Amino acid sequence: MKLPVKVRLKQLKKATLFEAYKNEEVLGYCQRCNNYGKNFSCPDFMFDTTSYLEPYNYATIIMTEIDTQPIKAQIDKLEIANLSSRVFNNYIKEKPDEVVDISSAISMYAFNDIKDQMTDKLIEIEKDIDNTVGLPPGSCTKCITCLKQQGQPCIYPETLRYSLEALGFMVSDIYKQCFDLGLGWTKGELPVAFYSCSALMTKEKINETMLLDKLHGIVLNINEA
Repeated sequence: MKLPVKVRLKQLKKATLFEAYKNEEVLGYCQRCNNYGKNFSCPDFMFDTTSYLEPYNYATIIMTEIDTQPIKAQIDKLEIANLSSRVFNNYIKEKPDEVVDISSAISMYAFNDIKDQMTDKLIEIEKDIDNTVGLPPGSCTKCITCLKQQGQPCIYPETLRYSLEALGFMVSDIYKQCFDLGLGWTKGELPVAFYSCSALMTKEKINETMLLDKLHGIVLNINEA
């Protein structure tokens, strides 16, 4: 099952993006996550997150959207064993007795797949456009176990990036601010759509059509049983 990914953009001045900067509140949510302090892409950081974005003047918010109706129509044909992802593995690693329903497994698989594709796309875009940095969704899952937990340096520092959440931004505010979209949590069932939020920080304004062309080709592929 190959599902198209809709991409929407909203270019902001950095000052406008910072209206959603709520570092203390977001950090509180991060501290409840199993990745806190255990992943190089997650807090707590040894650098100031506002200083990290100091070189840039604009933020292009990138929202991906996947309609889940085709998945719902075929959900009886899907098996958790075919939905392996690092996000899923990290989740059950800390909760070995947790029973994961198929909807949650699909959601984690979809997020992980889009996250990986978006990370690769943003890093390629950085090579094409000077003075940019990408902020992909979620935490880095390149390694089975992040070496931060062993006190060792990251082995992929050239591709280590940070999400908007990790840097202290309230992503729900950004969805509302940029796309007039309020996201609600669902339990035990798939949402109407899967969303993810990334950003490309730039020194100058960029051509949005050009950026959309560079982001073309993202597809969610879910294997049926």
